[in-house]
Parts: sequence; C-alpha cells; structure tokens
Amino acid sequence: MSRAMSIHIGVNRPCHRQAGGRPLQYSEITAWRMAELANQAGYDSLQVLQGQAATRSAVLQALSGAAGVMSQGDTLLVTFSGHGVPLPDQDGDERDGLDESWCLADSTLRDDELAEHWRLFERGVRIAVVAESCYSGGSGRDDKDYVCVPPRPGGGQRFRGTRGAGMDDQEAGNPCIVEAASDDDDIRASVLLLAASGEKQSAHDGVFTRYLLDVWQDGTFRGSYCNLFREVHRRVTAEYSSQHPQLKMLGAPDPEFSMAPAFHRDGTTRGARYRGAIRMVG
Repeated sequence: MSRAMSIHIGVNRPCHRQAGGRPLQYSEITAWRMAELANQAGYDSLQVLQGQAATRSAVLQALSGAAGVMSQGDTLLVTFSGHGVPLPDQDGDERDGLDESWCLADSTLRDDELAEHWRLFERGVRIAVVAESCYSGGSGRDDKDYVCVPPRPGGGQRFRGTRGAGMDDQEAGNPCIVEAASDDDDIRASVLLLAASGEKQSAHDGVFTRYLLDVWQDGTFRGSYCNLFREVHRRVTAEYSSQHPQLKMLGAPDPEFSMAPAFHRDGTTRGARYRGAIRMVG
C-alpha cells in the first residue's frame, strides 16, 4: 500500500530581521489546522514543527527523513505558514535576481535549499506543498508553458513578509495558472506548489489557509487540486485584490497530479481519520 506522510511548519515569530520583527497571529495554529487536514485525508504519518522548534535543521531533517522512506506511488504533504522574504540570488537561477525564502525560528530556508531536498526523493513520489507566506509564488525557476487553469483578469493589514516594490503584470493579469513541470532542476519527484501569493506580492495573515480549509470542508471536498485552487483563488482575490495565489508544478512532469482529488491519499478516502498520534515538536 502506498505511503502518505505530512510535515506542517508554523512560525509566528521568525528570527530574520527582514520580516520586520512583526509577529504573526495565525501561523502556528495554521500548522495544526493543516495537520488536521492531513488527518482527515487519511495520512499515515503527521509531524508538526511550530514556534521555536521549527528550526532550519529540524525542517531539513524532517524532509530528509521522509525522502529516505518514500518510494514510487507515495505522497508527501508539506505545509508552511509564516513570514517569507526575498534574498539576493546566490547561483544565478532566478529570473528576478532573488531567492524566495521561508523565515524559520532560527534562520531562513531558501527555495534553492528546498529544491536540493526535493532531489532526494525518488521518481514517482508526489509532493504537495502549501506555502502561506509572502513571495511564495516565486519558487518556480523559469518561464515555461502553463497548463490546467485558464487566466482571469484581475489597508491596514498584517502581511506575511515585507511588501515588494510592485506587482508583476503577469500575476495581476494571469493569476490562475499552473507552471508546467520540467526536469531542468533534476528533481525526480513531482512537486505541486499551492502558493498564497505571487513572487512580488504580500500575503495577508491566515487568509489563504482559511479559505482553503473552508473549501476543504473537513474532507468532504472531492474535487481536484485545480478545482480547489480555482475556488480558493476566487475567494482570496474577492477579499484582497492585491493578493493572487499561484499554482505551479516543479520537477518531473505528472499531468494527472493537479487533476487528482485534492489532498486525499487515494480516490476513495472520505474524511478518513488517522488513528495514531500526531508527532508534535515545539
């Protein structure tokens, strides 16, 4: 039987100075709420890293541990909720000259470092990543063809990161897209990224996950990732016109991934309950 594992990360008070020293309200509880989603979806193993326990080494160790036991047909769900900041690109692979990063308890975690850990997974593993942070839609590498979801046109809030200078025209006019996967990064697994915002956009604290869980409805939602994303995107942009969630694919092409039932470990699980213990760190 295929394996389904999940890792949930939430940090209200990151260490990185670019996060502005502004604590978030909902990131750590979001980690628990997403763990409950995995519970409802029938996952075998759930790990929560929250607050000061959500260190760079703990996150990377959790990813490495999952890679060591997962094989073709298995599914990993990774969720992050916290501040995100852009950092100067270190290896020239970013079109805008910036690495997107997650702000953890003790350090930042760049998208390049995440890609290194996606490379540890075998071909045939599916990895769904839900990232609720500023600039989270910038984890793709190059401009490629887009598939699945057609484009649509497009005060005083707490944001998950520092505000960028402006919003990219593509994100404003074509927000509802999936970036086609490629093998350019030598990632053998297929990675589906559901990002709360575009690569030059802020993300309002807790909004993306709130609407995602509303659509999920405790596991009664049976539509695909694409269908779920369309509805979440509609609700987020209706409330905040400056925030455009993104849906992208990285790694090995898997055309059926985005059309599979969202989060459910198979096509029949309906509100299944994990009967083991959730492993909590923090």
